[in-house]
Amino acid sequence: MLICYHRSSSLGTLDFCEQKYFLEYNLSFKDKTNPKALMGTVVHKALQVLGDKKLCINRGNKSFTDDELGRLTLKECDDLEKITTKAFKYYTKHQPEVKLGKSELTKCVKWVNKAVEYNDGLLDPRNQDVFATEQYFDIEIKKPWAKYCYDIGGEKIEGYLSIKGTVDLIVRHDEKYHEILDYKTGKRINWATGEEKTLETLQSDTQLLLYYYALKNLYPEYDFGVSIFYINAGGLFSMCFEDKDYVKAENILKQKFQYIRNVKRPNLLSNENKHWKCQKLCKFSEQHKDTGKSLCQFIRDEVKLKGVNKVVSEYGDLNKLSSYGSGGGKLKK
Repeated sequence: MLICYHRSSSLGTLDFCEQKYFLEYNLSFKDKTNPKALMGTVVHKALQVLGDKKLCINRGNKSFTDDELGRLTLKECDDLEKITTKAFKYYTKHQPEVKLGKSELTKCVKWVNKAVEYNDGLLDPRNQDVFATEQYFDIEIKKPWAKYCYDIGGEKIEGYLSIKGTVDLIVRHDEKYHEILDYKTGKRINWATGEEKTLETLQSDTQLLLYYYALKNLYPEYDFGVSIFYINAGGLFSMCFEDKDYVKAENILKQKFQYIRNVKRPNLLSNENKHWKCQKLCKFSEQHKDTGKSLCQFIRDEVKLKGVNKVVSEYGDLNKLSSYGSGGGKLKK
C-alpha cells in the first residue's frame, strides 16, 4: 500500500482492518460517520470553546470568533447548553445523513456538564492555564528511513513521511512543563482487539505516543505529560513520558511505515463481510444489487488482478493522497 503520512485515526484504522485503511487512506473513499462519533465532535467543540474563552480573557478581549460557531462573547461561553446546541446544529446541518435528534442533543449537553464538573472542575478549561486549543501539527520526518517514492500512472509522488493531527488541549503547568489533554466520549476499549484500555496499556498507546512525539518536535524546549480524559468511561488517565518514549514513538512510526509499504494485498476483516464490525461499523461492506459484491470485495478483486498502484491510479484521488482530511472538528470538504 501507499503511505505518505500517519495520523492517529489512520493508524487506528490500520489496526482495525487493512482493507478499510486502503479504501480510506489510499483511495480516499469516505466511510459513513458514526452518530456517536459526531456527538463526540459536538462535545469536543463545546470544550474547545471553553478553552478559547480562557485564551480570550488572557488576551484582554471580550469576544472571539470560532471558525464553526461564529462570534462568541465571554458571557455566551458560560452557557454550556447554548454553546453545545450551537455546535450540535452546526455539525448536524453539515452532515444531515447522520440522524441525530433531541435525545442526542440532551446527551451531548449532559456530557459537557459531566466533563466540566469532573473532580470539582479540575478539567474545566476555564479553570486551567490554557496554552493552546486544537493544536494542529504537520511534521515531516526527514530521515532516510522515512523517504518514499511512488510511481502512480506515470505520476511520481515522493517525499518524507509526515505525522499529522490535532491535539485537543495543551495546559501549562509551569514555564517548563506542559500537559497534552485528549478528550474521549466513547468507551475505553481498543476497537481492534475489543480489550479494555488500562493505565498500563495506555502507556504504550500509539495515539498518545504520536501526540507526545509531535509536540516534542513542535516545542522541544518543553517537557510534556500526556493525559486522556474518558468522560463516560473512567475519567482521567495520565502518563509521564520521557526521552526513551520519544525513541519508542519514532520506532513505532517507522515500523508502521515499513509495514504499510510492504502490504501488496490488504487483508480483509472478513472476505464475506460477515463480521459484525463489517456489518455495523463499515459502509464498504454494503452489497450492490447489480454485482452482488460490496465495494470492499470489488476493490479486493481489483487489487488481486491489477495490483495496488494500478488500482490507486484508476480509482483513487492522487491530490488527496497526502492530505489531512477531517479532524479537530474540521469537516472534510
